[in-house]
Amino acid sequence: MTFPSRATASSRALAAAGLALALAACGGSGVRPAAAHGSPSPSSSASPSASPPAAAARVYPLTGLPVRNPAAARRPALSVKIDNIAPAMPQAGLNRADLVTDILVEGGLTRLMATFQSQDVTLIGPIRSARPVDADLLRELNGGIFAYSGAAPGEIAPSKAHSNALLIANDNAPQWFWRSSSRAAPHNVFSSTSRLYQAGRASGRKLVAPPQLFSYGPTPAGARAAKGVTLRFSPNTSSAWTWNGTSYVRTQDGRADMVADGSRVSTTNVVVLSVTWHSTNIIDDAGNADPYVVVIGSGPVTVFRNGVAIAGHWVRPSYRVPMKILDAAGHPIPLQPGRTWLELQPRPYSPALF
Repeated sequence: MTFPSRATASSRALAAAGLALALAACGGSGVRPAAAHGSPSPSSSASPSASPPAAAARVYPLTGLPVRNPAAARRPALSVKIDNIAPAMPQAGLNRADLVTDILVEGGLTRLMATFQSQDVTLIGPIRSARPVDADLLRELNGGIFAYSGAAPGEIAPSKAHSNALLIANDNAPQWFWRSSSRAAPHNVFSSTSRLYQAGRASGRKLVAPPQLFSYGPTPAGARAAKGVTLRFSPNTSSAWTWNGTSYVRTQDGRADMVADGSRVSTTNVVVLSVTWHSTNIIDDAGNADPYVVVIGSGPVTVFRNGVAIAGHWVRPSYRVPMKILDAAGHPIPLQPGRTWLELQPRPYSPALF
């Protein structure tokens, strides 16, 4: 399998007419600007569901940790696209996200989707543009709020068609974002959970809490000991996770991955999904095609938790239903309660345990 060459420009050409026409007719969910936007309290939500999932009464749906803030447990998921290349470092907010998804984009690079619900953070970014796979990832979260810098018509068309998310783009509603004077464009767009949840309330949309995505429980008997894992996404992009006795810490392209507050990027669980992808007709200025990462169907999965690895498979027959992560006997693989990184590793690459 070959990958597009590394991108050298940040702008995107318009999608080919076939993809745009196929999906543009499907209604989107924009946000209405608000006349005033003061800072809400951390427990605020964007029109939460009157009847949140049953699990939310006891644990946060995206971490499995006991609920300390019932209002936060009832609010919708907030997903933000985060830049993940060297000029964007260090990033902000990743260690406060309940779930972070690492996704192949053009040029063999990756981009992150950071999803917040149980915790708030005052700085998130750098925020970048949407991609086609976002729709399928958002649908698992009951849509929620999706914040991004912008997108070509073909890139955002799937999210308009079936993500069920409220779409908030800096290009259309810049009042919910700001640009940092200390960063060079396009790696300088930032926001916060308070501002983006306020955008959700300003929309008037009724947004529901996410379901519980994962199962949680003790470490399965017989799990293989593993200090960590190295992941390759393309010939020029790799990452690694190392168990330090309490959490997994991240390395990207051979360097310790840090966030803006000076701490190492870390997580409780690492879930590596083996996925396929295909090229789209969405081409950037350097001639690179956006890959459409496929998270519908099935494939191998490896779960890393508490210094062990558990092999299994993931199954998701339709974007309308959440993904299941199962062991060889077909039982859900339990995660350790806490934060999770979801690594969408493109085939033919596979995780290298160490």
